[in-house]
Amino acid sequence: MAGFIKKYLDGKDWTIYQLGNATGLAHQTIRMADKKTVDQISAKNVRLIAEVFGFTAGEMLDEFYEIEEKINNDAIVKELITVFEKYGYNTDEISLELLDGETIKLDMADNFITILAEAVNETEHFTAYLDDSTDYMIVEKKQGAGSNES
Repeated sequence: MAGFIKKYLDGKDWTIYQLGNATGLAHQTIRMADKKTVDQISAKNVRLIAEVFGFTAGEMLDEFYEIEEKINNDAIVKELITVFEKYGYNTDEISLELLDGETIKLDMADNFITILAEAVNETEHFTAYLDDSTDYMIVEKKQGAGSNES
């Protein structure tokens, strides 16, 4: 997911311009690399960036992968927040923990709960279903979605 270099630099109070000067890479090269995934960044660019911050290329990749995963997971959770907000539901229970197996229970007494369930089921990463034993609608991640993906 795009933005992992910029996010890393933000944490260091660096700019892409400063990184370009420190590595000798053109600023546009860094900006283009930042629009790709970590897997698509060239080994040379990783090595040059790593040297600036005193890391090995492998350590730098580990940093980038961690940031990329956070960016991806934040986008996944935002997908569900958007659906809840569209239908006027409280988003307080929506968090990254949903990607680690947590669930949300919603009272089936709400007249619009089936509309919300349909909208949740149309998302790429979440599912909603009635838990017959509790009369609650359960919202959880679909199998393979989120932080446990490879």
